[in-house]
Amino acid sequence: MSIKYLHLIAVAAILGCAPASGTSGTSVTPPARSATLLTAEEMTAANVDVGTLYDAISRLRPNWLTSRGTTFSPRANEFPVVFVDGHLYGELDSLRNLYASQVANVRYYSSTEAGGRFGSQGGTSGVIEVRRK
Repeated sequence: MSIKYLHLIAVAAILGCAPASGTSGTSVTPPARSATLLTAEEMTAANVDVGTLYDAISRLRPNWLTSRGTTFSPRANEFPVVFVDGHLYGELDSLRNLYASQVANVRYYSSTEAGGRFGSQGGTSGVIEVRRK
């Protein structure tokens, strides 16, 4: 193989490793998405801050709205309950009464975490806690 071909291969390799046109060579990675926290900034970035909070959660964290299974206790709920600013607000459908644009953040607590934080009001299927702006 001649030197001419080696130079050609070297140039091709260098160009193949170069950053794409219009980039600075550094990549900006978005912040890691939390499985238990949904912020106003994330809702705004996903353009879901114009509807109800239920719609925003169903798009960005749909697993929060799923059934946790039935229990044998008559007081048990198979879906998480909703707390707003530290007070019991209602069932999942009550999220349809809140606008996503009014919310600072939303946090999901598993049944174990909810029992420790909210006591017996925390329910048996977890809690969705909403903090308003």
